[in-house]
Parts: sequence; structure tokens; C-alpha cells
Amino acid sequence: MEVFWWQNLAKNQEVAFYAYSYAHLVRMNYTEFEKIVNPQKGIIFLTRPKYRVEIAAVIPQIARHELDRYEHCFLGISLESENFSIAKLVGMTDWISKHFKKCTILIGDSIHRITLQINQGLKEKQALNKALIQGREYVENANYVFDNYIKTCIFNVIFCSEIQQSEDYFKYYEQLQNLIRKDEKFANSVKSSVKEFVLRHFEQNTENFDFYVELSSKYLLEELALFTCLIKYDLSIMIYPGSLLKIFEEIAEGHYAGVPDSLKKIVHVSLHLKSR
Repeated sequence: MEVFWWQNLAKNQEVAFYAYSYAHLVRMNYTEFEKIVNPQKGIIFLTRPKYRVEIAAVIPQIARHELDRYEHCFLGISLESENFSIAKLVGMTDWISKHFKKCTILIGDSIHRITLQINQGLKEKQALNKALIQGREYVENANYVFDNYIKTCIFNVIFCSEIQQSEDYFKYYEQLQNLIRKDEKFANSVKSSVKEFVLRHFEQNTENFDFYVELSSKYLLEELALFTCLIKYDLSIMIYPGSLLKIFEEIAEGHYAGVPDSLKKIVHVSLHLKSR
């Protein structure tokens, strides 16, 4: 192993290293690297949540009156989304700590590469590298929020990039891909859901509209496979701010027999955040 003194590293304009495994070689400017390994801790914690949080919807609806029997939930974090600003995270974390004893925070790092490909026009490998970095940066900034509630709720952080290397993930993703090929109704629902999502951000006559729909379909399938892995680990309560795509409701209501069995057990809890 070759060891570099910090002063020697600082002489380089670019730094390269492996993240998680030898499959992920990350390259970045030294200044960006320094921010990650030596983050600034000058963050003032919000002692009182700026947002009032309440349940907007539960899917399936019948599960709304059964939430009290669950002790463990998971919160999926979409990177670079205003719904997951630190101020809003404080509000959601405060609400979760009052309703659950344990919460798994799923950081959408590797899956965020698709968003970067669409929004910034990056190549997939470049987008993945950036997404992995952003995931770590988000956790660095958010850890103090989770630590503040440690007496009432245990928050554990996991990354999509870790789950996406598991055998379970590949199995579920392949199952969903096969379902799209065999079940026209499911395929149409996926396309309809992602098309609706893309239309919120782009006009239909946008030059790359069809490509964006294709990428978004891939995002949705990866997301479903990730959720299936978590549900298999007895994490069936998913917390999310805002509205969900129609297909999630259809799966919860049992419309598609071919989806992984674990995915049929998911309970979506949609939260509404209102500024105080």
C-alpha cells in the first residue's frame, strides 16, 4: 500500500480513489476531495422544526389505522431535491422520532446518477462518480440531525450503492425487467408514470424527451428493486414527503401479480410539510 502525506496530496490538481469496491473508481478535483474528507462542521442545529409535518396519505389506505404497531420505518432520500433540504429533514426526523423507535435512512446515491444524466447531460460513469460523492456529502451534513434524536429513535444510514451490489437486488431487478416484457399492463403503467413525472420538468417536444422517459423508466425499476430488498429485511413502512407515482398505489393494491412478493407488502406513508 502506498501512503501519501496530506501535504503531498495537496500538490495534485486531481485525485483518484476507489469507493466501496474496485468497480467504482472516483476522480475529482483536489479541492472537492478536501471538502469531503475535511468537511466544515459549522452548522447551526435548528432547535425547533421550521416545518409542521402531518400524514397526507397512506397506501394502501387500510394500513393507516395499523401504523402504531410498527416500530421500524425507512425514509428514502432523493439527493438535490428541495423536499430533503436540511430544514425539511429536521421536520421529518422530528415526526419520525415521535412515531417510530427506529428508522433506516436510504440515501439515493447511485440511483441519483440518472437524475444527473437528465439534468446535467453527464455520461453515466461521470454521473455515478458525482452521485456517490453527493451521497456522502449529504450524510456529512445530515448526521447531526439524526444524532439529535438518538434518545427517542435510532437512525441508521444505508446507501443505494451498497444494496445495488447485492444478489437480492440483481434478482429483483431482473424479475421486474422480465415483467415489463411479459405484462403489457405493467409496462404501460411504468411508462405512463415516468412520462407524467418527466412532463413536470420538460415539454413533450423537448429534443431528448423520449430518452428522458427511457432513463426515468430505468430509475423507477431500480427504485422498485431497492425497495423490495428493504422490505425483505422487514422494512415495510416507507416514509416519503409529497405525492407518489400512481404505480406505487397500483402495486400496493395488488394489480400486478408478477412483481416480487415482498414489494406487495410495502406501506407508503406520504407526509405533508407546512412551514410554521
